Amino acid sequence: MKVDLSLAIGGAQGSGVETAGRIAILAFAMKGVEIIGSREYHSNIVGAHSYYHIRIGKNSLRLPFDAIVAMDAESIFTLSRSLRKGGLLICNSETLHTKLEDIPSMSKWLKKRIAEEYGSEVKAEDVLGNFKVLVFELRDILRDLNVLKSKVSISRIVNLIGVSAMLYSFGVDEETIKRAVEKRLSGETNLRAVEIAVEKAKSFRELELPAGNLEGYLMSGNEVVATAKILGALEFISYYPITPATDEALFIEENSDAIAIQAEDEISAIGMALGASMSGLRACVTTSGPGFSLMNEMISFAVQAEIPIVITLWMRASPSTGMATRTSQQDLLHAIFSGHGDTGKIVIASGDHREAFEDTFKAFELAERYQVPVVHLLDKFIASSIVKLDKGIFSMEKRKKIFSDGERYRITESGISPFVPLGSRTMIFSSLEHDEYGFATEDPVMREKMMLKRDRKFRTIAKSLENDSFAIYGDEDAEITVLSFGSTKNAILSAIEDEKDVKFVQLRILSPFPDVSNAISGKVLCIESNLGQLSFLLRTCCRVDAVAKKLNGRPIYENEVREAIRAVKNGEKEVILSGGV
Repeated sequence: MKVDLSLAIGGAQGSGVETAGRIAILAFAMKGVEIIGSREYHSNIVGAHSYYHIRIGKNSLRLPFDAIVAMDAESIFTLSRSLRKGGLLICNSETLHTKLEDIPSMSKWLKKRIAEEYGSEVKAEDVLGNFKVLVFELRDILRDLNVLKSKVSISRIVNLIGVSAMLYSFGVDEETIKRAVEKRLSGETNLRAVEIAVEKAKSFRELELPAGNLEGYLMSGNEVVATAKILGALEFISYYPITPATDEALFIEENSDAIAIQAEDEISAIGMALGASMSGLRACVTTSGPGFSLMNEMISFAVQAEIPIVITLWMRASPSTGMATRTSQQDLLHAIFSGHGDTGKIVIASGDHREAFEDTFKAFELAERYQVPVVHLLDKFIASSIVKLDKGIFSMEKRKKIFSDGERYRITESGISPFVPLGSRTMIFSSLEHDEYGFATEDPVMREKMMLKRDRKFRTIAKSLENDSFAIYGDEDAEITVLSFGSTKNAILSAIEDEKDVKFVQLRILSPFPDVSNAISGKVLCIESNLGQLSFLLRTCCRVDAVAKKLNGRPIYENEVREAIRAVKNGEKEVILSGGV
């Protein structure tokens, strides 16, 4: 049975939205459907609006929503603006009477936009539009459950009732809902809440999902990358806490024997990882944009001293602190050109969770083979999204570290020298220009030889990676070529499924930057979540006819890709994608 649903669960941060979202994802996965769930949240701890966006039947997100669980007034005001006509809204009766002006946590800018449309005295019930509405009298339900005077979290029960009603309305049977709930919550009260919700939702049931099984694992991007590092025999990780990288580091710390150190700052973090790598350990550091900025000097050191290191860079909305919990692709140029001087490095961009797993293995292999920094580009959307992964991908073979013998910086035709761990023989790891043994030198002849050696190494890398630098999806003679990188992948692939005249070129290796000129045909559309960094790079090798940019910190949706394709067909040169709440 083919099903395609876009759903949202909204509420105050800290009220149980995370738990409700995880229950919904698990319940649908238990029915065997393809699923992706992504959480949007503010950078404050509690109180502000957050929501889970879930897509059933596809691995990319789309708008509008088909249903919303909005168990507070702010969620009604915020999410209903993206609910389709005839969509289902599940809410608490008391929230319907809440005035816009009485919601202190809501952004003043959103309040202003809503007030301009409905008036400043608008109540939540006034924005319901042409929706189907399932209203719960929650106070009565909570009283029947004996929750009001108990230690059970009222907000969590409220969210559980709403999400259970949504699950049942869209085809999940009561038994499966209860099994999903029991995986996250304990107690008879929670199961009784499910029963009440199901009884109320019976008249709203829209479809019946067939029996299925959860085959595989439900994992976030943070968990996928961390698992790949553990299975890849990681021995050392250092980090300074920063969203969204911290969850990856904590997962490794809790689930492996690798040495994990929380450093006092990002400079120390990469310094520690480089020291571990020089000593022969498989080492990495994980960070986000502001932390990566502080690592620039050490990145240059790694290039000069030819130290293998993997830097996992989780991009978020910037510049500066920007929006710490929102997604973006704004660190592309920063990653490629990081470090002062001629600092050749490898930059890999993953398009989804499976690629994130495979690219983590590849990053260590390349770093150790070529003794260079490898920057693994991901973003907050992948970090916080949950998908179902086949068990088979976790059987990748561990690779051993590559050690050899000889002068540490031997001048070779390929530019690649032997790697010998610190302390195993007489040598120096030097940030200064050096001779073949690592001794500092300012001799002009040796300086030239070493510069050309490092250049030959980068050319060797470029040659070895040229066949893996990008992937092509669709007809080679298509009328439109879409070019992009990273987490836009699945939204683009979903959007062009029925577009026979559109193909997609996904850039996988961004440094060394590939020549894609022979892969393009027709009009060229670049899609990216920044002001045009990829299109800037692409113009070195091919033309770019139009650029679609996402700038609001939300992921690119499937429907927005279709919008961009229509725009380029109509001759537009720039499209701003503004979807999301």
